[in-house]
Parts: sequence; structure tokens; C-alpha cells
Amino acid sequence: PVGTDEELIYRALGGSMEREGNQFGLLVGLGTDTDDDVVATEDYATIDSAMVESNSKDGRYYTIEFPFDTLDYYDGTAWLECRLRHAQSDALLVVLGWSMKRGGEDESCWLVDGIDWQDFRERHRPGIGREEWERICG
Repeated sequence: PVGTDEELIYRALGGSMEREGNQFGLLVGLGTDTDDDVVATEDYATIDSAMVESNSKDGRYYTIEFPFDTLDYYDGTAWLECRLRHAQSDALLVVLGWSMKRGGEDESCWLVDGIDWQDFRERHRPGIGREEWERICG
């Protein structure tokens, strides 16, 4: 709600992002736990064979890729896509779409207006709000 203390908001968001099994935990470092190191494989039913250890030299679980330039609609809005890929196998984990709008006092900066999250990890498919999309588009 408007006027809520920012510290309270930070604590609530932090607590919810760090919940066990939360698909967004990847963003706050929970992707390094072996339970979250599951990559979609054909034999996912056998969870042990679907596990992937994050043993890269720098300890990263995923890499970030920006496949396209930012799409500026020249109306004060823009779109940016980024992809999170598994650091070892290069498997696609998540595609994020960022809707942005001009902001600030002189509208000289971009502010995030919305985020579209497409999760390709088997344990999080089809994802929050994606059940209908998955049923229709497969």
C-alpha cells in the first residue's frame, strides 16, 4: 500500500524470494543449492540423473545473455530481453522480458514498468500464470 515503510517492503520481498521451491529464488542466489540445480532433461522423473552440480571456477550457477538490442518504441517505452543459461550445460533456464518507460524528473532514465518471466526449468513449468498459455501453445 502507498505509504508503507520501505524497510517492511524489503523484508517481505526478501522473505518471499528466499522461500524454498520459489522459482524466483534463482535471482537471490538460491540456484546454487543442489535442489535448485535441476535442469530440464528427458529423464527428469529420475531426479538424481537430472541434477547438475555448479562446479564452474567462479561458482556461478547461470550466465546472462542479451540476445537483442533494446527495442525503443520512441513513445517513452522500450523492451529488453535477457536470458539466464546454466553455466555448465548452457541449457536455457529463464527468459526475462523487461518493459521499461522513461522516468525521472526530466525523463532521462529508464524505469522498469513490468517483467515477463518464462521459466524453462522442468520443476517450475509452466510457471505462475502460464497454465493457460501452456495448455493452448504447448
